[in-house]
Amino acid sequence: MTLTWVKGWVGATDGESSMAHWKAQTLSGNRHFDAGEHARALDYYQQALWLARQQFPCWPDADEAVAALVVAHHNLADLLVAMTLPDRAADMLCHVHDCLLATSQSPARPDPLRAAALRHSRGTRTELLAFVQKHGHHDGILRCLGQCQCQTEPAHRLH
Repeated sequence: MTLTWVKGWVGATDGESSMAHWKAQTLSGNRHFDAGEHARALDYYQQALWLARQQFPCWPDADEAVAALVVAHHNLADLLVAMTLPDRAADMLCHVHDCLLATSQSPARPDPLRAAALRHSRGTRTELLAFVQKHGHHDGILRCLGQCQCQTEPAHRLH
């Protein structure tokens, strides 16, 4: 399943132009993924991920910035599973989850970005759980779930 969360991010400012470019890379990757052209999809998804990472701290809309980062990681993870590289896919899912947790707890980040990261970390946690359910045990994912900050109870009691 390829995620296609995109909004109409076409505008005149540099940030909006970057978002439009991210969207174009993502949609091109999705088309190649759906056509079974994994090597081509990989190129587009890696470019979308690079754009999302570069623009993460400066996109004007914090929720869109976090969503773009999550979608870029999840699309790449889906592709890696399709390429029979589930361990690398799990690493991608862990990386974005860890990134969101770190962002949500960083006093150096603006409050809207911290709040958006915390909101989206609930979704990345759900993806980690779904991955384990579908693909079995993975040490990295169990580590991510063990440090989960998206609940008020200790993680070992919830998972």
